[in-house]
Amino acid sequence: MSGGAQLTPVSAARHGGKRWRRFASYSFVQDHPLVPIVLGEHEQVAASLPIVFAPLPGGLWPVALTRLGPDCALVAANGVWRGAYVPSVLRVHPFQAQVAKGTEFVLMVDEGSGLVTEDPRDEPFFTESGDLAPALAQVLEFFRTRAQAELRTRAAMAEILRAGLLQPFALRPASARPAGAMLEVNPERLAALGRSELAGLHRTGALGLVHAAGVARHHLGFLAQAEEFAAQSCGVQAPSARPAISGGVDPALAGFFDALANAQALDAPAFLAGPKAGRG
Repeated sequence: MSGGAQLTPVSAARHGGKRWRRFASYSFVQDHPLVPIVLGEHEQVAASLPIVFAPLPGGLWPVALTRLGPDCALVAANGVWRGAYVPSVLRVHPFQAQVAKGTEFVLMVDEGSGLVTEDPRDEPFFTESGDLAPALAQVLEFFRTRAQAELRTRAAMAEILRAGLLQPFALRPASARPAGAMLEVNPERLAALGRSELAGLHRTGALGLVHAAGVARHHLGFLAQAEEFAAQSCGVQAPSARPAISGGVDPALAGFFDALANAQALDAPAFLAGPKAGRG
């Protein structure tokens, strides 16, 4: 998940005297239309975002789609996330990890994010003795835990590929890089699997992942409608035409998200209806 990031390895030599600021806006998600996810969060992602499969540097991987067109409607004008769940790797911005070998990785920071500072009010990278500062140590622990989940996800993806469960994604969203490279679950192939194949998928967690991706496909219509409404709203509204509610959020767009969420809850089976998303 690099997007246009300026990723640099975190080191005492480069960042010993620097600090980092906790992000206050999800506007950076605009640069991440495809967000890698891992087993353990796939059900939560499926409750609010489409899941497809895309080629990443480490191989074919499950990703959450945050937009279909050029603009992400899931982030309000004030930077608030409108979805019910934030994919875990987005929560540690501006940090990422690049796998070195197995569960080993290099901690990276996006120096182009504007969140690497020398402001004494921000979080230090290192202590005076050269150790990771407590807040950054927590970020490192997150990536250690995620590395274990990535191993399980890689094993699940191997089973999915072995079973031949994927087909080209039917849509050609503007967020695809390159267009048409994404894949989705083939429901006919899934229904035709025998017991031994299903057992292999179940053993690795792959069966839960493909079922989650199937459920999550229903969010494609939600994203398309939200983006269309947001584009129309921006296109016809002068800056002073409507009063903004707290944080500069267009009340019409906020109401549209609420209406869509309510409609989805009414249409969904009872076991799929969960708590409503926070509204920006």
